[in-house]
Amino acid sequence: MGTFEGLGVPRFGAYYRYSEDQTENLYVEDDGVHNFTFTDQGGENCIAVTLSDSTTVTSGYSQAFYVNHSISGNWSTGNAQVNSFAVDLAYTGTIGCELEGFYVYIGGSGTVSSANISGMVAYIADLGGNPSTKCGLQLHMADGNTATGQDAFIVMRVEGSSGRTTNMFQKSGTSSINPDNFLATNCTTGMLTAGDYLGGTPASAYGMRVNVGGTIYYIPLITDS
Repeated sequence: MGTFEGLGVPRFGAYYRYSEDQTENLYVEDDGVHNFTFTDQGGENCIAVTLSDSTTVTSGYSQAFYVNHSISGNWSTGNAQVNSFAVDLAYTGTIGCELEGFYVYIGGSGTVSSANISGMVAYIADLGGNPSTKCGLQLHMADGNTATGQDAFIVMRVEGSSGRTTNMFQKSGTSSINPDNFLATNCTTGMLTAGDYLGGTPASAYGMRVNVGGTIYYIPLITDS
């Protein structure tokens, strides 16, 4: 068998893509499942998609990668997951660099005066019911070690001397609707400390602990009466 570069050839009901060392990089099972296997890629891209688009459009999408995922079956157990995109990133060596399951870089030199530019957008439409959990972003932390540098669920970093933003958080959309609570927590320790941090009437029930430049301050929280 010779060497095929970038060519899918039928063999025993499946498709293979051969590299120079005759290893299979792309395998399509008979049931339509695509399996990619790569080994020791070093600093290379396992799969690279390059999209160059110079057209002028007023509607539609220019997307280098697109998934249309439709679910019509019954997924009723708590151990099941439906993910249109999933990453399992595991390491066993020594990591002294950045380690990220998902990374986005946006840059350019065009005109962006009327554009909406976001690193990531999640849009949840009407779900037609009441799920147990609904959120635009959910973060889990199982690691119990404290980082020696930045240690937070979300880190917001201003880059360079010219980087700036007006607001840390901003609510937009319908102006007559706000969330019921600014913050909800099921724990009364740590960032919340019981006590009167007002020294007057009414007295505060808790103080929200804030670290400002290494100095600890408390924002008084008064019980809703």
